[in-house]
Amino acid sequence: MKSFQDALAQKIIDSLPNNYGIENFDTYRFGAFLKDSESIKKPKTLKSRFKILIKNLIGYHPEHNVYISKGQKLIGEYLNEFELYWSQLTKTDGELLISLLAYRVLGYTKVKLPRNNKDYWESIDKAKQLADFDDALNPNFMHFMLYKFNLESVGYPISLYFSESRVAVDFLIEQYAYKIDGQEIIAATEGDTVLDLGGCWGDTALYFAKKVGASGHVYSFEFIPENIKIFNKNVSLNNNYEKRITLVNNPVSEYSNDTIFFKDNGPASRVEFNSFPEQTGTTQTISIDDFVVNQKLHTVNFIKMDIEGAELPALKGAIQTIKKYRPKLAIAIYHSIHDLAVIPAWILDLNLDYDIFIGHYTIHAEETICFAIPKKNN
Repeated sequence: MKSFQDALAQKIIDSLPNNYGIENFDTYRFGAFLKDSESIKKPKTLKSRFKILIKNLIGYHPEHNVYISKGQKLIGEYLNEFELYWSQLTKTDGELLISLLAYRVLGYTKVKLPRNNKDYWESIDKAKQLADFDDALNPNFMHFMLYKFNLESVGYPISLYFSESRVAVDFLIEQYAYKIDGQEIIAATEGDTVLDLGGCWGDTALYFAKKVGASGHVYSFEFIPENIKIFNKNVSLNNNYEKRITLVNNPVSEYSNDTIFFKDNGPASRVEFNSFPEQTGTTQTISIDDFVVNQKLHTVNFIKMDIEGAELPALKGAIQTIKKYRPKLAIAIYHSIHDLAVIPAWILDLNLDYDIFIGHYTIHAEETICFAIPKKNN
């Protein structure tokens, strides 16, 4: 069996000959594909082809070592954490992790992630058919425009303002349900109490509200004012789910009552523990453990986190809740190489007998989720 480092090195070497273009570039996320990028598709000259042939014949590829070194530098201080949990992943998830790291080294022109498949693009096409493009909402964020969607025909009696790609990922592919061969392994279910950390525009709150049914409840955490405006608008469109959703307008961290400073910029808002000139507001943190006690919750069944790199402090502030209730977890780990390495290893280090899985829900580097479930529930 290959070591973790050998597997990454081999994936890098195997990917170097690739030359992907717009077919591996997410215009929904990053905007228009620049035509200058098409230069990577220029046919090789006879001279350059001859050079490649000679290199292949004699096995001379100095560029391999350059990129392998970049891969080694990327994982650097986190090698132990990666090795710890990579060895416990399924074969498919282990290969996914290697691909994600190779993508971070080489980029979209060299590495095509497993999510770039027929089902993904068909889901986006289906999402487009659900949109009313004459009814739009401008979130004043990057190039995004939110359109009115009716999801009734795809099994969700939900209306909301959102984007085509995110409707596809959240509701059709289901970013917060880990599946194997179409079967749910980890997901919110009927009657669950869900903590939705990173409520943003209300999409995940509505998704979970549908999943947990009338006997469940969703506590959705969002504190950025412009996000809350859209969150409230989307929830208000769905009277059938309003009573199942409680908005908590505090950021979550390891400790409660810490003051944080923020600059409102929608999903890309800046958040700091120290005052800075561009700040537009302040608020107080809350820990999950304190929230659960304050709300007198009798159980927590599912915790989802996507809070822009603050996941690990939030997990540390939820440690008593996790130990007591052993909830299913769906934690974003894509915001940094630190999170990608440390968060899954941290969950295993709790020694609570969790199985972990990795899911990835875009064709680029964002939206990697670490799922975890107690073995007794698996």
